[in-house]
Amino acid sequence: MPIAIIILVLAIVLAGFISRNKPVKKKFVIWGVAAIVAIAPLVAWIAGILFGMDEGDGFVGFTVMLYSFVLLEVIGFVLVYFGIFKRMKK
Repeated sequence: MPIAIIILVLAIVLAGFISRNKPVKKKFVIWGVAAIVAIAPLVAWIAGILFGMDEGDGFVGFTVMLYSFVLLEVIGFVLVYFGIFKRMKK
């Protein structure tokens, strides 16, 4: 699990570094892709494992993992959608 946490922190730092000094639309796309590819699976896995170990039931951990993954993936897709279709003020 420490490796997953390290990879998660590196993914967040990398997304922040790449999105620095970019327009808002590109920031939405970068953070959306980062959320879809790296952040959602890792956060869902870590939360599911921790909650499942705390409750002592693997099905509870899997449920937490599934719902948090789907929620974070939807958030990532919304960010990408806003990055592609958002109108910029002139």
